[in-house]
Amino acid sequence: MMRWLLLLAGLLLPVGAHAQPCATCTITGGTYRALAPAGWDGHAKLRLLLFLHGWMMEGGDIVEDPSIIDAAARMGFLIVAPDGMARSWAHGGSPSRARDDVAFLHAVVTDVEARWPIDRRAVVAAGFSQGASMVWDLACYAATDFTAFLPFSGGFWEPMPKGCSSGPVELRHVHGTDDHTVPMAGRALFGPYRQGDIRQGFAVWLGEDRCAGKPVRLKDWAGLACDSWSGCGSGRRLQLCTRAGGHQMWQGDVLAGLRWAVAH
Repeated sequence: MMRWLLLLAGLLLPVGAHAQPCATCTITGGTYRALAPAGWDGHAKLRLLLFLHGWMMEGGDIVEDPSIIDAAARMGFLIVAPDGMARSWAHGGSPSRARDDVAFLHAVVTDVEARWPIDRRAVVAAGFSQGASMVWDLACYAATDFTAFLPFSGGFWEPMPKGCSSGPVELRHVHGTDDHTVPMAGRALFGPYRQGDIRQGFAVWLGEDRCAGKPVRLKDWAGLACDSWSGCGSGRRLQLCTRAGGHQMWQGDVLAGLRWAVAH
């Protein structure tokens, strides 16, 4: 119901008009932070980067991260950083059930489109750690509104889905092989909760995108190695990228991801 009310509000605006932009925006269900590229003229269409923070973080941490700010500005993206309820996300398998975060995130995108002129050809969802797990769920169950997904260091939690109702997606995942917070092989947490195996989860995407055969291995000077599938039956692209290192985002990875997301 909230999504339809937000859509109706947008329809009531004059043609070409937008509601007032905001730095900290409040909608039914929560808040989000927003940051336009420096030098934006207030009229040109912006690409949209929805970036989800990690556990015990908040949207303010994202819009103050120099590597994210620089990457978004260079690629013409508006940064939108929603605040998780109690600094957590209610993805599949998460201890949190505070809010329907899939519906909330779509409501955020609807509100953003009522305030800023958004280029619908580039609407990217990214996230770090538990925010990346939320991105995997968003891609799996409600990919509408998004053109690509860029999760960093987080994937499905158990129980692992056997398939995704969204169907094929474009997704590039980056993970440290020495990550002990969200290990590639997954791990048990407290009680019944368990982070899933990243490669097992990625097999779900390969099935949805109908990607057969061996991937192309791409390497860069910084030690990032990406298994790349670009000849999938769906016409979509997938990348699973790893490098030696722990639970972190590396300088340049957000920029590389955004370049990949808009290159198709």
